[in-house]
Amino acid sequence: MTTQARVSRTDTSAVEPRYLAALEAERAGWWNSENFDTWKNLYVSEYARGFYVVDTLQKYVPGFATAGARVLDIGCGDAGVLIAFAERGARCAGIELDEKSLERGRLRAEEHGVEVDLRSGVAEALPWEDASFDLVILDNVLEHVTDREKTLLEIRRVLKPGGLLYMVTPKPFSAYSLWNDPHYDLAGLVLMPRRMQIWYFEKLRGGGEGTYDVGVIPTRPTLKRMLRAAGFSIAVPPRELWVHYLRNRIARPEEVRPGLKRKLAGYFGSRRWPFQNPAMRLMWDVAIGSNFFIARRDP
Repeated sequence: MTTQARVSRTDTSAVEPRYLAALEAERAGWWNSENFDTWKNLYVSEYARGFYVVDTLQKYVPGFATAGARVLDIGCGDAGVLIAFAERGARCAGIELDEKSLERGRLRAEEHGVEVDLRSGVAEALPWEDASFDLVILDNVLEHVTDREKTLLEIRRVLKPGGLLYMVTPKPFSAYSLWNDPHYDLAGLVLMPRRMQIWYFEKLRGGGEGTYDVGVIPTRPTLKRMLRAAGFSIAVPPRELWVHYLRNRIARPEEVRPGLKRKLAGYFGSRRWPFQNPAMRLMWDVAIGSNFFIARRDP
């Protein structure tokens, strides 16, 4: 029996107790306990997100076969996405700058019983040969790298011709991002000049010297231009991918944060029209959208 068959995608306490304990051990040194819970959940949810990416690719790129595919996750965090792909038969590699994440990722893979090649490094200098991968994942990472153009060119280099890039970034000026910053849950942060963002987070809110690591978040038109310049063609409309993600996300209201969000998820999740009506799809995109891309490497 495989790990995938006997483990919940969202409650992994039965299979990765040592990993979860290692993650919780970071709480004491965190700048804010409530924000730590948000940070921790992002890592824990990587595993479920990996299966979501697999299923999304099967829906929108039916020619892509997960089993046997070479998959690279850049900024792989604690390797949860890669573990999900490995449990579906992919050969997986990840690169991450944070050594603690690499340690937790290796522990997590061991507990799940899969092999994942995890390496330390940066997106601008990938330690793999040309045309090594069928799929590269860049999930909420581009806004953290030093050189975005070089990162996309490196991704193109390690992808096989026709290979896929699955990329997600926050959408900086959606209504929700203005109210609740996508990285630190701080209202209005994305509107501030970068120097003020750093000062506000590190000094005023007590984040600590040198802890703010978010660059200027690119808009969707900017991302489209960057992808074209790097030699990629967009395979699926970004709005379609976002609405698909949103519908999938609220299909399980019990997993949404309690309060108004959960109530709204329960209401909209049981109805089709909010996701089929063009005006509603536009509203979802403008109000709370993220930038989702599936792009193909040009020959």
